[in-house]
Amino acid sequence: MNQRALTINEVLWLAIGVALASFPHWQRLPIWIPILHVGLLVARIYIPLRLSLFWEKKKNTINIVRLVIMLGGVFSIYSNYGTLAGRDVGVALLVMLAALKVFESKSKRDYYICSYLGYFLIITNFFYSQTIPTAAYMMVVIIIMTAGLINFNDTEEQLTLLQRFKLSSSLLIQSIPILLVLFILFPRINGPLWGLPKDAHTGTTGIDDQMSPGSISKLVQSRDVAFRVTFEEKIPEQFSLYWRGPVLWQTDGRKWITGKSVSGRDPAPIELTGEPLSYDVTIEPTNKRWLFALEMVSAPPENTYLTHDYQLKTRKLLQARKAFTLTSHSSYTLGTKSDTDLERALRLPELSHPKTRELASKLRDEFKEPGLILDAALEWLKQESFVYTLQPPLMVEDMVDEFLFDKQQGFCEHYASAFTILMRAAGIPARVVTGYQGGEINPVGNYLIVRQYDAHAWTEVWLENKGWIRIDPTSAVSPTRINEGIENVLPEAIISIPLGLENNETAIRLWQRLRNTVDMINYQWAQWVLGYGPERQKLFMKKFGFNSIDWKQLTLTLFIFLGTIIAAIAAYVFNKTPKSTEPAKMYYDIFCKKLAKTGMPRKSHEGPVDFAERVSISRQDLKSEIKKITDLYISIRYYSNNKNLLQFKAAIKSFTPKKIATS
Repeated sequence: MNQRALTINEVLWLAIGVALASFPHWQRLPIWIPILHVGLLVARIYIPLRLSLFWEKKKNTINIVRLVIMLGGVFSIYSNYGTLAGRDVGVALLVMLAALKVFESKSKRDYYICSYLGYFLIITNFFYSQTIPTAAYMMVVIIIMTAGLINFNDTEEQLTLLQRFKLSSSLLIQSIPILLVLFILFPRINGPLWGLPKDAHTGTTGIDDQMSPGSISKLVQSRDVAFRVTFEEKIPEQFSLYWRGPVLWQTDGRKWITGKSVSGRDPAPIELTGEPLSYDVTIEPTNKRWLFALEMVSAPPENTYLTHDYQLKTRKLLQARKAFTLTSHSSYTLGTKSDTDLERALRLPELSHPKTRELASKLRDEFKEPGLILDAALEWLKQESFVYTLQPPLMVEDMVDEFLFDKQQGFCEHYASAFTILMRAAGIPARVVTGYQGGEINPVGNYLIVRQYDAHAWTEVWLENKGWIRIDPTSAVSPTRINEGIENVLPEAIISIPLGLENNETAIRLWQRLRNTVDMINYQWAQWVLGYGPERQKLFMKKFGFNSIDWKQLTLTLFIFLGTIIAAIAAYVFNKTPKSTEPAKMYYDIFCKKLAKTGMPRKSHEGPVDFAERVSISRQDLKSEIKKITDLYISIRYYSNNKNLLQFKAAIKSFTPKKIATS
């Protein structure tokens, strides 16, 4: 049996839904894919219905055209990405093929397939972003696509545009209880249900395990959140917030790398003193293994470990947002694993940095003791005309010598690198530590935000009887950077407020308050929605008395809750569903009930006309209204004039007969 052809109105709904679902992907795709996508949708919308016979006659030709478009698109995508596997390629193919399917759609079956493709496109947007705005936008798209399905099935056009959207929104709202139960009780596992391809994590950024001129200063251009920290007690002072990351041992005079470890994974001996500081770190995905903790962490949390140089690392790549509970001590004595480490911390490239070596030799000859040499080197930095800047001049030959004795302008990586080499040249073991320094307090949520622009590098030197101690040469040149944060040193590099209102204090306060509120909402979203894993689920269930619950108990509880909700909905629908599901009959029954309450019930053998004539004789005051309602009912029920349905419904709603008193 031949199915009816799709109308332009139905195709328009379909094209809009698919376009909106794929729209966020357009910025990530090669420009020709969005152009082809829109072109196919527009072409389908403007294909006149009278050409349907032409399409049937030229069916083979049309199929060849579609095949050429599909194969050409697939080949172009392969040429662009070099593969047909992966997240980005899969999304590109789906966006292209969804538009192609809409282009060839002409039947009821095609409409449903395209709708399902649109819903699937909605899901793929969460491969890239899981923020609140993304979720809100996708809910709007779901409402539009569902309204399109309602429009497609409303063949008699009984519902207005507003009613379709109301029904679509109502269906989405009704699904929320089931959605919440599934979210809370569905058994969580460590890691995703399936493995995302490698290209799903290529967009991550942050501190790397190597450092070269400009590597950290590039991060200062980014306001992206690196991690957030909630402290059990008071947030420490800015100058004490050193978030330890990768430790760099090996250099060629310009670039620093971690180098091959000879000490294994066991951490170096450490003596922790002072009061412990407990805090929770929620780190953004980096696709790397290292975490960032205040110096020095007392014990690694679950699924992490400490290396010999006290880097805190995870056993798996950080491919999703993770939360860790840590305890650190600001007072410590960090030892070494072996003399081999100290030898590594003295190595310099051969025939490099002659001026730096000469300065180191003078310091060593004059001050003798390592501690005095260290103090003298820091004092020398303070006395010279060094400038802390994001845009240092180009240094093309010996970077260290040029920086220390010629240019004297640089960012933290320049100071850390040059000072570490100076210490090594003076015979003091030294290494570079990278991570973050400081952070921004969010007073709305009372937690610390550490952003990419807080990235920092400093030096660790080895002193006998003191172990490895932190020396930050940046503090000698720009103490404001350490005591007050990067925003107070380089405000021009960090956009704090838009619209040219940087000098308006009221605008700045309002903007900061708004930004803090938004970040607090995002933080809670990250904690309890995106970060709702096995640990969070167990913590949440404990609040309801489930101290020990496994996946079997969760599954049973899930089915009990779902069964209860579905049963309640079914009972509600059953009780509210009228005997007749036909709208005209349903409203006419309401009309009859209203008359029955006045003492004029309809008899079982009476048709609408007979009933109206009998009631009109007794109730002349209602004659005109009864006739109008009856005529509308007959035109709808027996002549299929459904355009009168809204008028019929309104007439019955306004029909309020009063019972006549009898003596």
